[in-house]
Amino acid sequence: MNKKYKIWNYKYDFAEINFKNWKEVFHDTFRLNIRKLALLSMLFAFEILMTIISKIIMGIAIPMIVGVYTIEISFFVILIIYLCSNYLYASILSISAIWFRLLLGSEPIGLLSMMISDMVFLTIFAIVFFFLKKFILLRFEFKNQIKVFAYLISIGGLISMFASGFISMLCNDTFIFNMYYLSDSDSGYWNMLLWVGFGVTLAKYVINIILFISTIKVLFILIKQSRA
Repeated sequence: MNKKYKIWNYKYDFAEINFKNWKEVFHDTFRLNIRKLALLSMLFAFEILMTIISKIIMGIAIPMIVGVYTIEISFFVILIIYLCSNYLYASILSISAIWFRLLLGSEPIGLLSMMISDMVFLTIFAIVFFFLKKFILLRFEFKNQIKVFAYLISIGGLISMFASGFISMLCNDTFIFNMYYLSDSDSGYWNMLLWVGFGVTLAKYVINIILFISTIKVLFILIKQSRA
C-alpha cells in the first residue's frame, strides 16, 4: 500500500492518526531503533550541557529573583526532543534532566516545583499542538509549511505557558511554599512571591519558545531528511 505522509516524508506524524492507520502511527511514533536511540542520546547530552550552562552561567548573569526563583534556558531542548520523537520520550528525558540537577547542587523542593511546571507545560503543549496540527496543518494546504508550523508552536506555547504558570502558582500556594517553611502572613510577601513566580514562569517559557522556534527551520529539514 502506498502511504502518503502529510508532514514528514518517511513516517506518520501522531496527528495523522485515524481508525485505519493507528497501528502504523503507533509503530512510527514509538519504535526505537539504533538511529533513533542515537538521536535521543545526542539530544539528551545536549540537554545536560544546556542544563549545566543554565545552572552556572545563567546563575551568575541572572541571580535568584527575590531569593527564590531562577530562569532556566534548557527547556527548549526538551521541545526539540518532543518534536523529534514523542511526548513519552520527551517526558522521560525531561524528568531525568531535572533530577540530574541534584548533582549540580540544586535542592529537591525546587526541582519538584520545576518538574511540575515543565510537565504541565509539556503535557498541555502536546495536547494543544496535536489538535492544531490535526485541524489546521493537516486540513489545509500551505505554501510555507514551516512558517505555519512555527505559528502553531507559538499558539501552543502561549496557551501552555499560562496554564503552567497558574498551576505552578497553585502548587506554590498549596504545598511548595510550606515545604520551604514560609508562612502566609498579612504582609503581602506571600502573594508577592506567588505573582513573581508566575511572571518568572512566563519569562522562562517565552525565552525557551523563542529559542525553539529559532531552530525550527533547520530541525524541520533535518527531520524530514532523516530516518530517525
